[in-house]
Amino acid sequence: MKNPFSSSIEWNKIKNVCFDMDGTLYDEFDFIKQVYQVINEKLINEKEIEDFMLNRWLEKGSSYPKIFEETYQRIYNSKTNEKDFVENCLNIYRNFKPELKISFRVKNYLDFFNKNFNLYLISDGYAQLQKNKFNSLKLNNYFKNNNIVFTGDHGLEFYKPNINSLSLLEINPEFSVYIGDRDVDQKFAKKANMQFIKVYNMFEVL
Repeated sequence: MKNPFSSSIEWNKIKNVCFDMDGTLYDEFDFIKQVYQVINEKLINEKEIEDFMLNRWLEKGSSYPKIFEETYQRIYNSKTNEKDFVENCLNIYRNFKPELKISFRVKNYLDFFNKNFNLYLISDGYAQLQKNKFNSLKLNNYFKNNNIVFTGDHGLEFYKPNINSLSLLEINPEFSVYIGDRDVDQKFAKKANMQFIKVYNMFEVL
Protein backbone atom coordinates (compact mmCIF):
# COMPACT_ATOMS: atom_id res chain seq x y z
CA MET A 1 0.00 0.00 0.00
CA LYS A 2 1.28 3.46 -0.90
CA ASN A 3 1.11 6.31 1.57
CA PRO A 4 -2.43 7.68 1.18
CA PHE A 5 -1.65 11.21 2.38
CA SER A 6 -0.06 14.52 1.35
CA SER A 7 2.60 14.13 -1.29
CA SER A 8 3.91 17.56 -0.18
CA ILE A 9 5.33 15.93 2.96
CA GLU A 10 8.80 14.45 2.64
CA TRP A 11 7.83 11.10 4.08
CA ASN A 12 11.34 9.70 3.76
CA LYS A 13 12.34 12.09 6.59
CA ILE A 14 9.41 11.20 8.84
CA LYS A 15 9.84 8.80 11.75
CA ASN A 16 6.78 9.55 13.90
CA VAL A 17 3.09 9.88 13.05
CA CYS A 18 0.92 11.32 15.81
CA PHE A 19 -2.86 11.09 15.71
CA ASP A 20 -5.81 12.85 17.24
CA MET A 21 -8.67 10.40 17.95
CA ASP A 22 -12.18 11.96 17.81
CA GLY A 23 -13.18 12.75 14.24
CA THR A 24 -9.82 11.51 13.00
CA LEU A 25 -9.79 7.76 13.57
CA TYR A 26 -13.57 7.36 13.64
CA ASP A 27 -16.70 9.37 12.90
CA GLU A 28 -17.43 11.15 16.19
CA PHE A 29 -21.11 11.41 15.33
CA ASP A 30 -21.36 7.64 15.91
CA PHE A 31 -20.47 8.27 19.54
CA ILE A 32 -22.70 11.34 19.89
CA LYS A 33 -25.77 9.50 18.60
CA GLN A 34 -25.30 6.76 21.18
CA VAL A 35 -24.68 8.95 24.21
CA TYR A 36 -27.44 11.46 23.44
CA GLN A 37 -29.90 8.60 23.00
CA VAL A 38 -29.01 7.29 26.48
CA ILE A 39 -29.21 10.77 28.03
CA ASN A 40 -32.63 11.23 26.48
CA GLU A 41 -33.88 7.83 27.63
CA LYS A 42 -32.68 8.32 31.22
CA LEU A 43 -33.49 11.99 31.79
CA ILE A 44 -35.97 13.28 29.21
CA ASN A 45 -37.71 10.65 27.07
CA GLU A 46 -38.71 13.04 24.29
CA LYS A 47 -37.48 12.22 20.79
CA GLU A 48 -37.66 15.84 19.66
CA ILE A 49 -35.25 16.82 22.46
CA GLU A 50 -32.81 14.13 21.38
CA ASP A 51 -33.03 15.46 17.82
CA PHE A 52 -32.44 18.97 19.14
CA MET A 53 -29.22 17.89 20.87
CA LEU A 54 -27.97 16.10 17.75
CA ASN A 55 -28.70 19.10 15.54
CA ARG A 56 -26.98 21.50 17.93
CA TRP A 57 -23.92 19.24 17.99
CA LEU A 58 -23.82 19.22 14.19
CA GLU A 59 -24.17 23.00 14.13
CA LYS A 60 -21.66 23.81 16.85
CA GLY A 61 -19.24 20.91 16.97
CA SER A 62 -17.99 18.65 19.73
CA SER A 63 -16.29 21.35 21.79
CA TYR A 64 -19.46 23.46 22.19
CA PRO A 65 -19.94 23.71 25.99
CA LYS A 66 -23.60 24.75 26.29
CA ILE A 67 -25.58 21.96 24.63
CA PHE A 68 -26.97 20.61 27.88
CA GLU A 69 -27.86 24.10 29.18
CA GLU A 70 -29.72 24.78 25.93
CA THR A 71 -31.38 21.38 26.15
CA TYR A 72 -32.67 22.22 29.62
CA GLN A 73 -34.32 25.36 28.25
CA ARG A 74 -36.22 23.16 25.79
CA ILE A 75 -37.72 20.99 28.52
CA TYR A 76 -41.06 22.07 29.94
CA ASN A 77 -42.29 21.21 33.46
CA SER A 78 -38.86 19.97 34.45
CA LYS A 79 -38.72 18.25 37.85
CA THR A 80 -35.12 19.33 38.46
CA ASN A 81 -33.18 22.58 38.29
CA GLU A 82 -30.78 23.44 35.51
CA LYS A 83 -27.61 22.83 37.50
CA ASP A 84 -28.71 19.33 38.52
CA PHE A 85 -29.88 18.49 35.01
CA VAL A 86 -26.60 19.57 33.43
CA GLU A 87 -24.62 17.67 36.05
CA ASN A 88 -26.67 14.52 35.40
CA CYS A 89 -26.08 14.87 31.65
CA LEU A 90 -22.35 15.33 32.16
CA ASN A 91 -22.16 12.34 34.48
CA ILE A 92 -23.77 10.08 31.86
CA TYR A 93 -21.65 11.61 29.10
CA ARG A 94 -18.30 11.35 30.87
CA ASN A 95 -18.77 7.76 31.99
CA PHE A 96 -20.42 6.42 28.85
CA LYS A 97 -19.06 3.25 27.29
CA PRO A 98 -19.88 3.43 23.58
CA GLU A 99 -19.85 0.66 21.02
CA LEU A 100 -17.51 1.91 18.31
CA LYS A 101 -15.31 0.45 15.63
CA ILE A 102 -12.81 1.77 13.13
CA SER A 103 -13.73 1.51 9.48
CA PHE A 104 -12.05 -0.87 7.07
CA ARG A 105 -10.31 2.12 5.48
CA VAL A 106 -8.99 3.41 8.80
CA LYS A 107 -7.75 -0.07 9.71
CA ASN A 108 -5.83 -0.33 6.44
CA TYR A 109 -4.30 3.11 6.96
CA LEU A 110 -3.29 2.34 10.54
CA ASP A 111 -1.78 -0.95 9.43
CA PHE A 112 0.29 0.94 6.86
CA PHE A 113 1.48 3.62 9.27
CA ASN A 114 2.17 1.08 12.01
CA LYS A 115 4.40 -0.87 9.64
CA ASN A 116 6.38 2.16 8.50
CA PHE A 117 6.47 4.65 11.38
CA ASN A 118 6.30 5.05 15.15
CA LEU A 119 2.68 5.74 16.10
CA TYR A 120 1.52 8.14 18.82
CA LEU A 121 -1.86 9.34 20.05
CA ILE A 122 -2.87 12.60 21.75
CA SER A 123 -6.49 12.54 22.86
CA ASP A 124 -7.95 15.64 24.49
CA GLY A 125 -11.11 15.52 26.56
CA TYR A 126 -12.37 13.93 29.77
CA ALA A 127 -9.82 11.17 30.37
CA GLN A 128 -12.10 8.28 31.39
CA LEU A 129 -14.42 8.88 28.45
CA GLN A 130 -11.52 9.02 26.00
CA LYS A 131 -10.19 5.76 27.41
CA ASN A 132 -13.63 4.18 27.00
CA LYS A 133 -13.64 5.21 23.34
CA PHE A 134 -10.07 4.02 22.87
CA ASN A 135 -10.91 0.59 24.31
CA SER A 136 -14.07 0.29 22.26
CA LEU A 137 -12.15 1.08 19.06
CA LYS A 138 -9.49 -1.49 20.05
CA LEU A 139 -6.75 1.04 19.32
CA ASN A 140 -4.37 -0.78 21.67
CA ASN A 141 -3.57 -2.85 18.57
CA TYR A 142 -1.72 0.19 17.22
CA PHE A 143 -0.69 2.44 20.12
CA LYS A 144 1.54 1.35 22.99
CA ASN A 145 0.83 2.68 26.49
CA ASN A 146 3.88 4.95 26.61
CA ASN A 147 2.95 6.37 23.18
CA ILE A 148 -0.43 7.71 24.34
CA VAL A 149 -1.38 10.95 26.06
CA PHE A 150 -4.85 11.45 27.45
CA THR A 151 -4.58 15.14 28.26
CA GLY A 152 -7.18 14.92 31.03
CA ASP A 153 -4.78 12.71 32.99
CA HIS A 154 -2.16 15.46 33.07
CA GLY A 155 -4.13 18.57 33.93
CA LEU A 156 -3.88 19.83 30.36
CA GLU A 157 -6.65 21.67 28.55
CA PHE A 158 -9.56 19.40 27.71
CA TYR A 159 -10.71 20.76 24.38
CA LYS A 160 -7.57 21.39 22.40
CA PRO A 161 -4.15 19.77 22.15
CA ASN A 162 -1.52 21.23 24.46
CA ILE A 163 2.09 21.76 23.48
CA ASN A 164 3.17 20.04 26.72
CA SER A 165 1.78 16.77 25.31
CA LEU A 166 4.87 16.47 23.13
CA SER A 167 7.23 16.57 26.09
CA LEU A 168 5.28 13.66 27.59
CA LEU A 169 5.72 11.66 24.39
CA GLU A 170 9.37 12.63 23.96
CA ILE A 171 9.23 12.83 20.17
CA ASN A 172 11.23 15.13 17.90
CA PRO A 173 8.79 17.43 16.01
CA GLU A 174 11.27 17.80 13.16
CA PHE A 175 10.71 14.17 12.16
CA SER A 176 7.02 14.01 12.98
CA VAL A 177 3.61 14.52 11.39
CA TYR A 178 0.41 15.28 13.27
CA ILE A 179 -2.92 14.08 11.83
CA GLY A 180 -6.12 15.68 13.13
CA ASP A 181 -9.53 16.96 12.11
CA ARG A 182 -9.81 20.46 13.58
CA ASP A 183 -8.32 23.90 13.15
CA VAL A 184 -7.05 23.75 16.75
CA ASP A 185 -5.14 20.60 15.80
CA GLN A 186 -3.48 22.50 12.98
CA LYS A 187 -2.58 25.39 15.30
CA PHE A 188 -1.11 22.89 17.76
CA ALA A 189 1.02 21.31 15.02
CA LYS A 190 2.22 24.70 13.83
CA LYS A 191 3.15 25.76 17.37
CA ALA A 192 5.01 22.48 17.84
CA ASN A 193 6.79 22.85 14.48
CA MET A 194 5.24 19.63 13.24
CA GLN A 195 3.89 19.04 9.77
CA PHE A 196 0.11 18.63 9.71
CA ILE A 197 -2.49 16.70 7.73
CA LYS A 198 -6.15 17.59 8.16
CA VAL A 199 -8.60 14.71 7.85
CA TYR A 200 -12.06 13.64 8.89
CA ASN A 201 -12.45 9.93 9.60
CA MET A 202 -9.10 9.58 7.79
CA PHE A 203 -10.33 11.25 4.60
CA GLU A 204 -7.79 13.95 3.81
CA VAL A 205 -9.31 17.44 3.78
CA LEU A 206 -7.65 19.41 0.98
